Formats: sequence, structure tokens, C-alpha cells
Amino acid sequence: MYLSIKNLFKKYGENTVLNGLNLEVAKGEIISIVGSSGSGKTTLLKCISGVCELDKGEIILDSKKIQNLQPNKRNISYVFQESPLFPHMNIIENIVFNMEEFNKEKLNFLIEKTQINHLIKRYPYEISGGENQRVSVVRSLIRNPSLLLLDEPFSNLDHTIKHYTKELVYEIIKKTNTTTLIVNHDSQESLEISDKILVLDKTTNNILDTPFNIYKEPKSLEIARLFGEINFINTAADQFYCRPQDISIVNRSKIEAKVISSVFLGMYYKLKVRVESEEVTVYNNKSITENTIIYIKVNPSSKLYFN
Repeated sequence: MYLSIKNLFKKYGENTVLNGLNLEVAKGEIISIVGSSGSGKTTLLKCISGVCELDKGEIILDSKKIQNLQPNKRNISYVFQESPLFPHMNIIENIVFNMEEFNKEKLNFLIEKTQINHLIKRYPYEISGGENQRVSVVRSLIRNPSLLLLDEPFSNLDHTIKHYTKELVYEIIKKTNTTTLIVNHDSQESLEISDKILVLDKTTNNILDTPFNIYKEPKSLEIARLFGEINFINTAADQFYCRPQDISIVNRSKIEAKVISSVFLGMYYKLKVRVESEEVTVYNNKSITENTIIYIKVNPSSKLYFN
């Protein structure tokens, strides 16, 4: 494997953050790292980059053991939520700072693909947050990193700019075949852009799998909840979990529900209904009056069962 992490441990005082983590990443893969707060997502990136020392374990990148190397010797680029640019340098000077030689053809390609051609003579205070992040990614990729680390790089951008910026950035990462680990709190984005998703918790039961399997066959209720709303349906005949989009409203079924509320969300109405003693979310293409009795059905293949 291109990146191999073996038995990685990291503690802060008495708090064990990474507990024997193992990870295998192929060349060119994009891996999203998700998990609850405090599960060690950012700590993992810091250990890989050398920003903080690991307590135990081995990190092999491109056939080289790097865990004992200084950060500047690892050939890893790290883009943060807010990646600062030098305020006294213009954009092109920021991008090639401290580089005696660089591939001009690749630089032109990166600048064109990220659509920052018109910005290269401006200064950081003259560009937007989304433009700043695109410049930061170009600055990282022109250095031909063996590994690119992104720590919530778009979290501080508004929705429109975020969508536009992330599309450009992920396209360029794929085109340059750059192996990438990204910490992401946007579960939908993780499903869209990842080759695999790493789910961290504070045990050794970390999960690495495809987005499809993580979403459709979650190993626990906690993992299922990381990727959207989950309903619990408890009837005399069956007890199971399911997602709102897997519920259909039908003329008659064994599951009766009473409508509590109906809210318009643009593409659909979000209904809150009561099934026995449980409140359940259902998506529907039209509003239904409060207190109406409806019948719902769940595809058996969409039912989730957890221990």
C-alpha cells in the first residue's frame, strides 16, 4: 500500500485519542475521516504530518518510514480550515514561495483548473475565503506532495462558495492523482467525493469501507447517525431502524401512523408522524394535515438492525 499506518497510539495526558489505529491507503485514493467530536480525526492528521509526535506506531509513506522524520522531511502538504497566506506577497508569490524550481506547465494547469488566473497579482486581503482555499490547494499541489491532508478546508465558507470551491478542488486532486486524507463534518460531502471512508471512535473498532457500504450497511447505530437522520420503528411485529427516504406512504399496511407536523423543505415535505410511541420522520411530495391517519411501508432491504 502507498500509505500504511500500523498500531498508532496517541494520548493527551490520560486521554487516549488514537488507540492502535491501522490504515491502508492506495495511491491516488481520497479517504474521508469522520467520527464524533474527540474521536481523533485532526490528531490523526497531525501525527501523520509530524505536527505532533505519536506515542507508538509506524507510518510508511511511499515505501519510506516517516514517523521519526521532521515535518519538512515528509513531503506532506497540510491545508487547514484557515490556511494563512503571507500578507505582503501577492498570490503567485505565495504559491511558489521558497521554491527554487517548479514545473511551470503544472503550475499553469493548476491555476487554470482552479480558476484563479485573474487573482495571481492580487494580495491576500483582496481575495475571498473560497479563493484563499483554492490558492492554498494550488500552493500545496505544485510541491508534488506524496500526501495531501485537508482538515475541514471548506467549513468556514458559505454554502454557495463552498459547493463551487470543493468541486474545483476535488476535481484537481483526482486529475493529479494525489493521495488525500480529508477530515470532514459534512457527511453528504464525504459520501460524494471519497473512494473510502474511515470512521473513527475511541476503541480499536475503526471502520474503513466504501461510501456505499458505510451508508447502506452501517456497523452500528452511531455510525448510521453520522450520515443522516435515523428512525426507530417499534411495532408488535418488528423493531428496526430506517432512514426517512426509505419510508413510503401507502393506502394500507400493517404500520399505522398519525401525522404530527408537516414542513416544506423545497424538494419535499418533511412529515413528523407517530408510530406507536415513537416519533418518525417521513419525506413526502405533498403536505398532509395534522392528525391525519396514514399508513407507511418500509422496503425490507432498507431495514437496519443493531445489537
